[in-house]
Amino acid sequence: MKTLDKWAERIYAETDVGRSIATSVAGVVGLSVYLLSADWVIAAFAAVIAFPLVRLVATGLHARAARRAQGRMELEEAERVYGRLSEHEKAVVQAFVQAGGSVLTWGQVNQLGLPGNGIESLIQREVAWTSMTADGMRETFALDSSIFDVGQKHATSDSKL
Repeated sequence: MKTLDKWAERIYAETDVGRSIATSVAGVVGLSVYLLSADWVIAAFAAVIAFPLVRLVATGLHARAARRAQGRMELEEAERVYGRLSEHEKAVVQAFVQAGGSVLTWGQVNQLGLPGNGIESLIQREVAWTSMTADGMRETFALDSSIFDVGQKHATSDSKL
């Protein structure tokens, strides 16, 4: 009886979603096979065979759902940050969008005549930072990719108006 209690405690304390779903489905499969065949050996084999298959599928589906939820949370956070930006900061973000990427060289920034306080403010907010080109030859300004994506979305929606 003590073994059965430990097993039940382990099953109900499980935090792995894939394993929890697989345990439940394998139990249902085993019970169904037993009720149909009245053979506990076949029922046990059916449950044992079903468990890893269901666990693989359930784990994959759960991981995909978790990635989508994480992406939505990141987008909501970027929308919240973008909504709090000043007009100068938004002008800088839109300059990145108009240039077509989340990185601008110092020369490009100087040619665009962007407000310095907007750039510095984005750096202080940790939404933009200085970086180097891949070849290490030029310094650049890099904009957070999520903020860039929100800026693109706003540029597209503003152009439709």
